[in-house]
Amino acid sequence: MFKLLHISDLHAGKTLNKVSRNEDLAYALEQVSDICLSEKVDVLLISGDIFDKAIPDYSAEGLVLEFLTEWAGKGIEVVLIAGNHDSYDKLRAYAGIKKLGRLHIFDRPSPKVEDMVFQYKDLAIACLPYPSERVLTTISEDAHRSYSHKVAQYLKALAKAVEGYKYRVLLAHLMVEKGKIAGSEREASVSSFYAIRPDQIPESFHYVALGHLHLNQRIESAVPPTHYSGSLYQIDFSEKDTKKFVNLVVLEEFGAKVQALELSLYRQLKEVRIAKGQSIDKVLDEIKDQKALFKVILEADIKDPMLNLKTQKLHQVLGEKLVFLNLELPESSSTELPIEVEGLDLLQIYRAYYKQNYNQELPEEIEREVFRLLNEVQHETHQA
Repeated sequence: MFKLLHISDLHAGKTLNKVSRNEDLAYALEQVSDICLSEKVDVLLISGDIFDKAIPDYSAEGLVLEFLTEWAGKGIEVVLIAGNHDSYDKLRAYAGIKKLGRLHIFDRPSPKVEDMVFQYKDLAIACLPYPSERVLTTISEDAHRSYSHKVAQYLKALAKAVEGYKYRVLLAHLMVEKGKIAGSEREASVSSFYAIRPDQIPESFHYVALGHLHLNQRIESAVPPTHYSGSLYQIDFSEKDTKKFVNLVVLEEFGAKVQALELSLYRQLKEVRIAKGQSIDKVLDEIKDQKALFKVILEADIKDPMLNLKTQKLHQVLGEKLVFLNLELPESSSTELPIEVEGLDLLQIYRAYYKQNYNQELPEEIEREVFRLLNEVQHETHQA
């Protein structure tokens, strides 16, 4: 029997309108550490997106390094793979940390699939870090085939590499069809173009530990137990009502038992709407002492002489807790507000830009070309 803890999508260095989320992550990681010790976990699985940006800031790196090095001498193996937000080369530079403890980093797919396997007693963990199209094309014998075909072929090779072990786990950072999207993921990376079908996941694995999607979920149509553990905290306001979990996995003779353990949140993300005529003072009295970050939507009239004072009061009372303040004006208002770009990805921003300037939706052929260019740029970050 083996006990595994599956976590994912740390996004160290994440900010919301310049508000750092590192405290939220640190609070979650403390709970992860407590679970590992109290449950006597054998292996901690981290399925990618360690950092929010390819080049993380020093505080994000310090937080991650402190967490990864704390396992030295505690008898818990840590297996970590790169996600689409991570730089391949940045994680490769961490390989030396293995000397300090039981840390095993897989930074990019290798043409030698046997190099992508971590073996612990009679448990084998086959690892697939985020497979960028550029890397897959380089290592694939079928370079002309679709992305999903190349990923499926690599998964088959991994399954074959571990077929002799009693217990077999796949650790991967992938988009699988029918996965539920939180809305906080990069839109380009969760498109159907980069998704594999559930039936392309080899049946021979006893558990499939996925990263990439931020909601804790099981892919029911996959044959082996296939789970996204989800992000450790609410990444942005699209996750404002979601609970967060890690997966405790017990591998036994007759399969895997999976238990989702709920994490408490350091700060919840909350959206508050203030209607016309509603007392701002009353709303502030209700929320000012809550441990949360807020997005406030203020229904407003541009001709309201008190509008400036109202917005000032919101900033004054909530301070850093007020992450976004959106003014919602009547549709008949001729006042044109700038596009709000915070929290949007580049494809969404370009759609909004096109609609505002050409008064129509972005044509499909232009969107496909923008999508292709954005992904080329995104995949370049893995080499930096």
